[in-house]
Amino acid sequence: MDLCIVSSLIIVAHGAVGCQELFTFERSDGDAEIHLYASKRAENPISRYLYGKFTEHLGRNIYGGMWAQVLQNPGFEGWHFWGSDRERIERNLPHYAERMGIPNIMESYNRGIAPWWLAYGSGDVAYELDTNSFNSETAQKITVNSLTGQQAGIRQIIFLPLHREENYELSFYARSDRLCRLHIAIRRATDPEEVLAEGCVEVGTTSWQRHVLKLKVSKILEKGAPLMFTIRLSAPGTIWLDQMALFPEDNVRGFDPDVVRLTREARLPILRYPGGNFASGYHWKDGIGPVDRRKTTFNQPWSMIEYNHVGTDEFMAFCEAAGAEPMICVNAGDGTPEEAAEWVEYCNGDTKSKYGALRAENGHPGPYNVVYWEIGNELYGDWQIGHCTPEEYAERYERFYKAMVAVDPDIKLIANGNDLRWNAPIIQRESHILRSLSIHTLIGGGTPADADPEEVFKSLMTYTWFYASYLRELSAQMAESVKEPKFAVTELQIFTNRPSLPSNSTLSESLFWSGIVNTCIRSGGLVEIITHSALVNHGGGLRKEREIVYPNPVYCAQKLYSTQSGTVPIRIHVRCPMYDSSGQYSPATRDVPYLDAIALIDDGNNQLNLILTNRHPREALKAHITLHDFAPSGDVHVQTLTGASYMSRNEWDHPDEVKLQESSLKIDGTELKYVVPAHSISLLRFDRKR
Repeated sequence: MDLCIVSSLIIVAHGAVGCQELFTFERSDGDAEIHLYASKRAENPISRYLYGKFTEHLGRNIYGGMWAQVLQNPGFEGWHFWGSDRERIERNLPHYAERMGIPNIMESYNRGIAPWWLAYGSGDVAYELDTNSFNSETAQKITVNSLTGQQAGIRQIIFLPLHREENYELSFYARSDRLCRLHIAIRRATDPEEVLAEGCVEVGTTSWQRHVLKLKVSKILEKGAPLMFTIRLSAPGTIWLDQMALFPEDNVRGFDPDVVRLTREARLPILRYPGGNFASGYHWKDGIGPVDRRKTTFNQPWSMIEYNHVGTDEFMAFCEAAGAEPMICVNAGDGTPEEAAEWVEYCNGDTKSKYGALRAENGHPGPYNVVYWEIGNELYGDWQIGHCTPEEYAERYERFYKAMVAVDPDIKLIANGNDLRWNAPIIQRESHILRSLSIHTLIGGGTPADADPEEVFKSLMTYTWFYASYLRELSAQMAESVKEPKFAVTELQIFTNRPSLPSNSTLSESLFWSGIVNTCIRSGGLVEIITHSALVNHGGGLRKEREIVYPNPVYCAQKLYSTQSGTVPIRIHVRCPMYDSSGQYSPATRDVPYLDAIALIDDGNNQLNLILTNRHPREALKAHITLHDFAPSGDVHVQTLTGASYMSRNEWDHPDEVKLQESSLKIDGTELKYVVPAHSISLLRFDRKR
């Protein structure tokens, strides 16, 4: 179906300006022509929530990602917290160490030592995971009977953000059977004799006590150099260790300052948390109160450990530091409506309420005032804890809705949406309490590794154009019973997960995200939120390797959109070359424009922002741009995001292969010629002549 007709149906259903007046595209066999009409505006501004992100307790998204603590397994827990990953980790450890320049690492591997930790030194030493722990299940017990060298203990390969911070704070709990002196050091991993920082702590009590040690690494090292963190005893004795944490002193309330800074610079409007699949087994009370006292749990959805160091209060602290609004997905899998309602009260209740008082007791007397709440995650899927039928979910949604709004009637709820069959029962039965359905758009899964990358790229670009008809189909069903239907795309990314194909780490993700956002803008308010997956490491956004934070290309695209001044769509007419999709990896679609375009004007009508996305995999497009009802000044500010190919990506040691480039053009009158680079996004900002 022609997109103009699709968009018209969507927008007219919501009472906004029709597609024929606002967005039109037609085929051209030559250069592109773009006409902008500044006086023809949409009735309402777009939602800034279209530029949101998602974070989840998955992989290194939270721990090893946005959280600044650098040690792995700081609580010295056993292998069962990693589920089926033990064999994989043990198998990969020597290869990982060898890549770091640390040979023969398995010589110091000992199964009496907690995962990720290794033996250090030599002598008659016994290691045990002891259940007589400070917190959770086990502590690391080290018994030195005699020494053949000068030291024995444990160690771990680490990285530190020495490119920005030289001061670190180590904290841990310890007890011993006699007075013991612990020697703690940070060493160069490839030359353990080179000590970069060190200190001593005396432990002389059989009861658990907390210790703090300041460490300073003032030597300049190459960026991303592997280090070794060592803890040793220099005399016989037995010591128990638990809850060991190593933070750079420039952390922002526990979070990585580079992640906070880059997130703030991108003006992130909203952040979804805590999942994802993780939400369906998460019980929020596990993540509140003193961090040291929180129990480690098993992250069942992702078969990994959950330290519970980042819970509700920490998430809210990150949102405050980054300037983002929080959005919470409650556990509607194995959770209860009562538990969800208590979470609402903890976040939004006053201090006279039970859980509002608990929040104040935990150091946060003021309410967080969380507005958006999602009731469950992907409960239509058999991979999900609490998977149910669509009829069961409709009933479940009603119970959660009633319990949560009874606590705070001002919250806005989002129900799990999926396809027409899944959505039907909740729309038919719960339309009186239904305002928004979630959509998860994870595209490319199952694409074979030997697929032609260009064909996959063009299919992904096609899908962003086809997305309008998908939204039209869903909205038509919902509009039969719901007066003002809304959708929230709460997970979004390319999901090929193959290095040989376009993926979420490549430039392709930027163009894919841009196309989906543009389509949602053209929906006239039907889509209220997009929370792209994910903030750090998992999926697009920021990457963190070797404690170096750098942007994936899609971060740059989101920053381009979110920091530009345009808020209200204006009429745009585009003539450009088009192509037909084969339908091999996406729905067969005819007349897909190579040039996607959206035009937004600011609230004061002083800046007109034209965003052009060239979806051609190889060729630049010449565009002739004409402004109507807008007299520009002579200078046009340009930001461009592109790379050597649509497969271009950034790496920790080459973080700027794909980045925003700024330039300027001169415009004579109201017409401008601009060459849109292949596989690129360009923002052209026209300032009104004073």
